[in-house]
Amino acid sequence: MDSDGASQVITALGVIYDPKSSNQQRLEAQRFLDEVKSKEESPFWGYQIALNNPTDFILKHFGLGLLADAVKKKWNDYDEDRKLALRKWIMELNYRVLNTDPRYIKQKLAFLWVEIAKRTWGEALKEESPSEQQLLNSWADMDSNLTELWNISEASRELTLLIFKILFEDVFLLVDLTVLKRMTVIQPLCVMIVCPMDVFATKYKFTEKWTLFKANQGGWFALWVSELNEALIQNNSGYVVRLLETLKTCLNWPLSEVIIENDIFNTSLQCFLSNIPEAQSMALDSMHILLTRPYNNDEHYQTVIDKVFDSMDLLERVYDYLQFDPKEGIDEMKYPIVKKCVDMISCLYVCVFKIKDNNHQIEKYLRLVLKATFHPSLIVSGLTLDLWCSCLRNDDFLPLLDRYVMSDLLQFAADALIYYEEIEGHVSKNFIDIDFQSNSEFQNFCSTYRKRIRDIIRLISCVKLDYTYDWLNHRLNSFFSSPYGQEVLNSTFLDRKDEPYLSALSQFMIIECFINGCIRWKIWYPSGSDYSEKLDGILVKLEILSNQLIALNIREPLLLKKQIQNFALFLTMLKDNVLFTLLEKIITSATMEYPEIDLEERSAEADAVRDLRYACGIELNRMALLMPESLMAIFPDLENVVAKILPNLSYHERISFKSFLLTIVLKSSLDRKEERFSAIVDSELMAWSDQTTVVGLSELPWFMERLGIVQIAEYFQRHNINETSDLLSIPIDDEGKRLKFDLTKRWQALFPVRATRMFIHYSMQSVKKDDEFKMLQDIWRPRIVPVLPYIMRLLYQLQAYHDPANWTELPIVVQSFVKYSTIERFWEAGASNKSKDEFIDEHMKAMQTLRDFADSVGHIVRYTREYTLLVINAISSLGSVFFDIDEAPHLLIDSIAIFKPDTNEISPGVSTHGWKHIMNVAIRPLLKNCPEENIPKFMSAFLPKLFETLDVLLCQKWSVYMNDIDVNPTPMDDEEMTEEILEENLLRQLTTVVVRIMVDCVGQASTNPQTSKPKFTSHQLNMRNTIFGNLNVLAPFLKLLNHLMSFRDSKCSFNAILVMKCCLNDVLVREDSVDEYFTVEVMKNLLLNVLCQSSFKDSFYEALNVFTVLFLTLCKEYKPARAYLYEISHGYDIDALYEQLRSVDHYRNQRALMIEFIDWIKTANGNNDDEDSENSPEHKRQERRDAILQRANERLVKKNKDAGDILDDPNTEDAAFGNLFGSS
Repeated sequence: MDSDGASQVITALGVIYDPKSSNQQRLEAQRFLDEVKSKEESPFWGYQIALNNPTDFILKHFGLGLLADAVKKKWNDYDEDRKLALRKWIMELNYRVLNTDPRYIKQKLAFLWVEIAKRTWGEALKEESPSEQQLLNSWADMDSNLTELWNISEASRELTLLIFKILFEDVFLLVDLTVLKRMTVIQPLCVMIVCPMDVFATKYKFTEKWTLFKANQGGWFALWVSELNEALIQNNSGYVVRLLETLKTCLNWPLSEVIIENDIFNTSLQCFLSNIPEAQSMALDSMHILLTRPYNNDEHYQTVIDKVFDSMDLLERVYDYLQFDPKEGIDEMKYPIVKKCVDMISCLYVCVFKIKDNNHQIEKYLRLVLKATFHPSLIVSGLTLDLWCSCLRNDDFLPLLDRYVMSDLLQFAADALIYYEEIEGHVSKNFIDIDFQSNSEFQNFCSTYRKRIRDIIRLISCVKLDYTYDWLNHRLNSFFSSPYGQEVLNSTFLDRKDEPYLSALSQFMIIECFINGCIRWKIWYPSGSDYSEKLDGILVKLEILSNQLIALNIREPLLLKKQIQNFALFLTMLKDNVLFTLLEKIITSATMEYPEIDLEERSAEADAVRDLRYACGIELNRMALLMPESLMAIFPDLENVVAKILPNLSYHERISFKSFLLTIVLKSSLDRKEERFSAIVDSELMAWSDQTTVVGLSELPWFMERLGIVQIAEYFQRHNINETSDLLSIPIDDEGKRLKFDLTKRWQALFPVRATRMFIHYSMQSVKKDDEFKMLQDIWRPRIVPVLPYIMRLLYQLQAYHDPANWTELPIVVQSFVKYSTIERFWEAGASNKSKDEFIDEHMKAMQTLRDFADSVGHIVRYTREYTLLVINAISSLGSVFFDIDEAPHLLIDSIAIFKPDTNEISPGVSTHGWKHIMNVAIRPLLKNCPEENIPKFMSAFLPKLFETLDVLLCQKWSVYMNDIDVNPTPMDDEEMTEEILEENLLRQLTTVVVRIMVDCVGQASTNPQTSKPKFTSHQLNMRNTIFGNLNVLAPFLKLLNHLMSFRDSKCSFNAILVMKCCLNDVLVREDSVDEYFTVEVMKNLLLNVLCQSSFKDSFYEALNVFTVLFLTLCKEYKPARAYLYEISHGYDIDALYEQLRSVDHYRNQRALMIEFIDWIKTANGNNDDEDSENSPEHKRQERRDAILQRANERLVKKNKDAGDILDDPNTEDAAFGNLFGSS
């Protein structure tokens, strides 16, 4: 290449952008440009191109890109002279910035300045007596250079602000490896240059050499605030926004004297009052940060609080100005500001008692919050609900609430307790497209919103009980005398999307909240001389209300179900006073006839009746648990009543009534327990050893015949149905309906799983004493031990049913049918690719076709598996009854994990969703229920195979996602949620459950550096002893945990690292084989994967902590570790690194050394983060940076909010399957 490289680059760029160029010419030109970056002269050519083409922004940007490439990839290879030359070129280009330069050019210039600063600025401060040359190399005059740049022009002033913005973001908000290596110097320097030197001197110890790095003695912060105030007066909106952008990045970390002296809060408030939307938004962020940041003393914090409360009139005025009519469309400029405004305001309640209420500030504040609560957007309104719940739980707040907002808040909550998602045209739905990315996300939010509303009504009912009672009576009288109320009372079935049904449901929910408020009152009201008198008054009111509700004579099944559930709540307060009245009502409702409905048909009405009866069964059993002694007095009468109605009940209903009697027998002081128990239970459990059951479980073909697949196949053959037939398009005829009717009858009692589960479940509720527990063990042991093999065999066949290899002997048409039946068809919020209504509509249509056979068989298979898992869960609660059985661990794991050695698959065909429920419903509870004395023997046999199974499963499922995947996936619209996305979502849920299992077993370290030792339960301590003390258990445990750290799911990876962190002290330096595994597998995984991949940024600090502990421990105690690390690090001086780490006295310094090592590894492996790659489009890199900054800023303003459980996910909790199978 000749010396005129810059002109050749320009020529090549011209070819690429010339529309007349051929594809071949463009390819050759691009190849040339790619080669240019590797040339030694490339930064000089970049400088020349950018310098000599000031108005050709394509050329200028490419030239700056060559400089950036050199700084990021070649800096460490340059000598000091070349580094200085590069810095001078970049400074010159910054000084020559033009007003006409677009924003992206200015960003690139600022980026280059900051990249140099991050690598050199202040480096000489590490020396005792730095030389002139060292000071020059350390850019000691950078502050002076920035002052010069500030004073050149309007464009250079904007560029200076950009430089500071990017610098402060990289130093204080982002995980920047270059900064982390020099954090001990670069952070104090940033603090020093923004504040006056006298303020800096009061907080930092420094030598004279530090002053050489400061030119602006007053500090930049004061200058920016002064400029901002002036820009506001002149209404210079562009300059206001640019100043705020930079100021917002330096509100959380400067010394609080700077914040107070410059009165930045008042300036932020003035920005909020401006009519500049972008400035208003940033001003709210700024105020929010100022209210949640730490302060050096209480006076500073008090000053900020006083200012905000003294400004309530101003805040309300701006809030009112920001309102708009959503029916005319969402104002996309105002609405985001409204949300930020309310979010900021709703955090202020914690400051209420710190202010002097000398100008009605508290009243103004509470009324402003209430105004936001009434906002038609559920998101905006929802931002305030936690505030009200917190205040209502705080007795000191109650007089203020009562004086200013309580009655209005109660009325609002009652009116807001509705099913928004079901109401067509509700005003809140105007905001859906803006606030939610899918319909299911909106439905999830509505559910959460209602929970908060319920809480508000419950809490107000508790603290203002008499007032709420009168208000509720008036509300109910008004409703039931209205046309809607009369329609409810005179109808058997209502449309569940119409106002009469929805408004009635709302009234019953309010009643439920009121009763729960009365229950809370008993705990909340201080015990004193008037307690009993007040309680008696409440009970009288509740009894009157209960009798009034019974007299309503509701027949609509789902409304009656809600009423029955409320009656059960009344019972917790009223006890014997209403026992027999409510008992009669529940039994009458459970057996109420609906002659117009055929319960054998699948229809919405029939489902509603079944729902009602199911709920009655639950409430009967709850009644038996609550008041067994009272019911014992009429037990013979109850036996007679149950005996009379049993023949008219379905199998499920019979089991509910039998459980009711069983609970009274076991929980009361009734005599002849064994005899009565046997009379209720044994007839049902005998079905496990029935000949047809035994045969049906022996082999899969017999199991399929028991399901009715043979009869369905014969029906298909008679009707010439083959594997190509579209079952969804063929209507079911009368013969098919009769067959379906017969099979439905058979499926009700196919296996006695429901009876077994319910009998054990209710037996084990409310066990208070050891002797009661022992009695239950003794009574169940001889019944469980003989049937356990059958239960496990059933689970085995249910797993085997899904394996296509087991269908090969079946006729082709039957294979096709069985495949249909194994397809998961369920609706789950956040996971399904259609709305709940669409799913139900499709399901209802399929019920009239031959597809219903496949759907029904699939349903009964999944339902039976679900209840079999619940049986195992229930049996494990009996303690040693299950865990004493020698064969139990192998029986269980072999029933779940059917290993296929020829394909290396485990239980093929079982879905990710199915595995999630196996782990969640059976395995997690079983691990928790294991008695301490059984842990060593049972877990030593069970855990190795469990961990191996989970490891194989997850590695196979994650293998397709491990390369190009977002670890923080963006929620998709319903239309975009393809099957692949659904599967990935389910895999994340399964992985979360597995991480929870690991936490259940061994605990988890804290993310708080102040917490020295994690606290473990006694169960976890015993599990740790068994896992860590047995290599056969420890090996698969560590293998699984190591893989969990590396899966591309940020939440699970982060939590798996915390689990690993809490294990290190107990497993390192005990066994050479374990130390070897940590060296060649765990450290390798952390070093080459987790710590070097940008996708694991959220886990970076915790992963670095674990790696540092491993490095120091193993390099000292396990000699091969150093050699191995030397090998995989391409010759890094491991011995020197170890000695340096040992010699420093603070983890922060150790971290800097480790980051230098990681940087070396990344460079040696050519691992450049995508976001930093010059091949990545500029706007893409900027988008990624903005997304990371947004998360960092969110963390800043949420410091005073409850972090919650970072693994909390409704899809992975114990009862998550409830919405999949309805009330079956």
